[in-house]
Amino acid sequence: MNDEYSELVISQSQLDDIFVVRYLQDLSREAVVVYLWLNMTSRGSAFDEETVKSYRVISESKIKETMAELLGAGLIASSGNKFVLEDLKRREVKDYVAACKAKGEAGDIPGLMSDPEEHKTLTASISKTFFQGRMDYNYYRLIDKCLYEYRFEGTVCYKLFEEGYQNNILRRYNAMAGVASLWFEKGYTTADRLEQYLERNSLKERLVKLCSKTMRKHLTDLDISRIHGWVDNLNANEELVAYAFRVNEFRNNLTLMNIETTLKKWFDLGIDTADKAAKLNEEEHKENQRKSSYRKNRSSGSKWRTGAEAGLAASDAEPVKDEGSSAGESSKPEKKEKASDNAKSKKDDGGIPDDILDMFGDSNEDD
Repeated sequence: MNDEYSELVISQSQLDDIFVVRYLQDLSREAVVVYLWLNMTSRGSAFDEETVKSYRVISESKIKETMAELLGAGLIASSGNKFVLEDLKRREVKDYVAACKAKGEAGDIPGLMSDPEEHKTLTASISKTFFQGRMDYNYYRLIDKCLYEYRFEGTVCYKLFEEGYQNNILRRYNAMAGVASLWFEKGYTTADRLEQYLERNSLKERLVKLCSKTMRKHLTDLDISRIHGWVDNLNANEELVAYAFRVNEFRNNLTLMNIETTLKKWFDLGIDTADKAAKLNEEEHKENQRKSSYRKNRSSGSKWRTGAEAGLAASDAEPVKDEGSSAGESSKPEKKEKASDNAKSKKDDGGIPDDILDMFGDSNEDD
């Protein structure tokens, strides 16, 4: 062990508690190891990737990825071609001052948790319910930010910690702060608006389970995104999706695209309940039967049928001749008789016609 590392081993490094509370749980193993070494060796000086490489504590192939993670977490900052450690305490004090200013400005806004007693009651309830009375001060800061900077109602602030507990992110400060920021950006600052948002999220989760169970398959991220779009864009609900599966059950290879096409048709027609969809399906079925019957009748009417097939008696099946056709047909036998007589006269005269003999006169008279 060289002299430099020998001094590191016997020296003492200070690590901010805020790092442990706010950042540690969200970092990868490589990022934690590198940050600890940077905190131990940099001592306020700049460093680069070669510095990290010299530690030999992580694979060289992961150095760039790890530095990007620390940079994204706000634990280091870029300075030209180098990096420096962020002063977490200084940034915390700066954020605290901004929160105090926001708290003072929010004092006159009605409906906010600006009353000290109400604020105290809320924080005590959150600490006792979710942290067994030992809530870290960072979460007190988060409560202040929600109430005075984001303008959350007290019930919304409490719901934030309830959601964090149910989704297993309660001990991850950055994740909790991210949810609070998302709610603020979406405008879910009141109990009513937040309830609508949470209900839509719950509906999406139920539809994902319904589709996965019905299709008996594990859904991909793309499948889940498509199902979420049914709620956001097609106003779908559990009843409609379940009935859409029934309507398409005749398909051999049923896909989510088939369900989406059906839901889109109903959405374009203003159908928002399964009862309305069933009524439309019944009407379409009757219309298809009517068209099928019409085509069948036209097809059968174009074929020749016997009198028996048409339901006529034998006498009725005989063709009826009009007078014109009778006259024409009766004249044909007379023509045949004349032709027969002419042929007979030709045979009697030796096959020579009478009109040719007349041209030379009667031979018997000359004699």
